[in-house]
Amino acid sequence: MTEPRALTPILAARLLGLSGLIPFVLPAFVIHLAPELGDLDWRSLQADYGAVILSFVGALHWGYALQSGISGPSAWLRYGWSVIPALLAWLALQCPPEIGLRLLAGGLVCAVLVDRGLLSAVSLPNWFMQLRYQLTTIAALSLLAASVA
Repeated sequence: MTEPRALTPILAARLLGLSGLIPFVLPAFVIHLAPELGDLDWRSLQADYGAVILSFVGALHWGYALQSGISGPSAWLRYGWSVIPALLAWLALQCPPEIGLRLLAGGLVCAVLVDRGLLSAVSLPNWFMQLRYQLTTIAALSLLAASVA
């Protein structure tokens, strides 16, 4: 009997990341292809999740700063940036849905660009940014699709 293949960190991150796209993609599809489904406010559901995820990707920088033990201006920059996505997410939830969804999409794109800069300063696995680009592209396009419904 063969032993099951171990779940590698890359595969785990990919599977979890892709499953995390469901709350982005499903509302966009429902809004455009089956708007009669239920009495749910699909845009609000998507915006709420987008705000959570935008806050999450910003918080990654807090974790990186803690792990690296940086201090001085670099610490202020890293910790400071880590809260900006959460503030943008909060602002997006205060806006009309079409504007809020666009702010969230822009925030996710901005966050991945900042993360690209982080890659040069922090030792991250090579696959990390490729996955971030893929997830961000799908999430941002889903938010934009819902914003024009």
